[in-house]
Amino acid sequence: MERDEPLEQLFRLVGPAEERERFDEPERADRERRPGHAEVVGGRVAPEQAAVERERVADRVDVGGRARVVGREEPEVDREQERGVELRLARDLGQGAEVVVPAPRGEQLRRAPLDLPRTGGELPRLERFGHLHRPLRARLQRLARQLDGVIGIGVKATWDGAEIYVEPDRPFPTASVFNIPVLLELLLQAEEGRLSLDERVAVTEALKSPGSGVLKELSSSPHVSLSDLAMLMIIISDNTATDILVQRVGVEALNRRLAAWGFAVTRVPMDCRRLLFEMAGRPDGPFTPEARVEVEKILRTRERAFTGRAYADADNNLTTPREMIRLLEMLVTDRPLSPRVRELALFYMRKQQIRDRLPLHLPPDTDVAHKTGSIGGVRNDAGILFVPRGPVLVCAFTRDLKEDLAGAAAIAEVGRLVHAAFA
Repeated sequence: MERDEPLEQLFRLVGPAEERERFDEPERADRERRPGHAEVVGGRVAPEQAAVERERVADRVDVGGRARVVGREEPEVDREQERGVELRLARDLGQGAEVVVPAPRGEQLRRAPLDLPRTGGELPRLERFGHLHRPLRARLQRLARQLDGVIGIGVKATWDGAEIYVEPDRPFPTASVFNIPVLLELLLQAEEGRLSLDERVAVTEALKSPGSGVLKELSSSPHVSLSDLAMLMIIISDNTATDILVQRVGVEALNRRLAAWGFAVTRVPMDCRRLLFEMAGRPDGPFTPEARVEVEKILRTRERAFTGRAYADADNNLTTPREMIRLLEMLVTDRPLSPRVRELALFYMRKQQIRDRLPLHLPPDTDVAHKTGSIGGVRNDAGILFVPRGPVLVCAFTRDLKEDLAGAAAIAEVGRLVHAAFA
């Protein structure tokens, strides 16, 4: 590829041209990042290379900074693609940014403010280049480094298959995110005729589980349908509802299904009751109503100690960011789930009432289907953002958090960054 000498101005801003590969490392990016302005001056530069250079500038200039994209339009340059780069650059730079748009040879350069109108159509040739997602990847990696704890992140844009991961294959305790595979097993068994969602269960004292939920607080013994139990399980993480459904579908059947789908790590060996009794140091029970009350007292007062089966990387309710993205993808693709199962699963997940994580900073009308999960030192969320171009699969799992609120805030920032990049 030919390159005119002025293009090296970009690299003089951040270091010699021969250091450009090392500059892509997150640590170096943080060290070199500065306010001010940067220039990309292009001559005969391939459109793909121009896109890469402009994305790099957008990611290196602080919010409130200024970037100039200057060049002449060559006959082989696709203006629709160039326009997409300009819009992305304008979005990434924040308030006060300015883009100088390349003009045809002989014409004066046009200045475009930040509020460039977004195009109504897609830019398939631009989106095909995976390296154009580098700014989002860098921001997610930076967020992970700043968290006092461990975070794993998965993101996938379904229309072009672009994926971004942080700690993709590290096991994380799922907490109540394991309710997603429980929900799918319930819906599949209903489709197979092995149970009916209209079937009712009497919620007695013996069935109540510690932790979150409303059913454990009721003085009566209501008869609740499996469908309504599923709704309570998903939208408020009602542990009693979850455990009734886990017992109804069977732990063995649930894990056989996950294994058949090819998941190596994602498993659900414990229901909520056993998990919380483990955390309270009572792994062998007895699992009585009196013991449930005692376990809740212990969990409210005990010191944070991320030990024991509930935090282990084996024989625990676990998943990885990569496997969770695969599971979420099943909800928006043709196989292995039927359209009816996918529709019902998303119906429940769209009703989620715990919105302090992925959806927190999103516009109120954003279509999100997701499931949260929480235990001490762990805050999780996994779901699907429905944006104009299609579904975006997102999950964020944390562990070993010094402050639980910091974990929830980090996941909320993941949601904001992903939505800003793809919406």
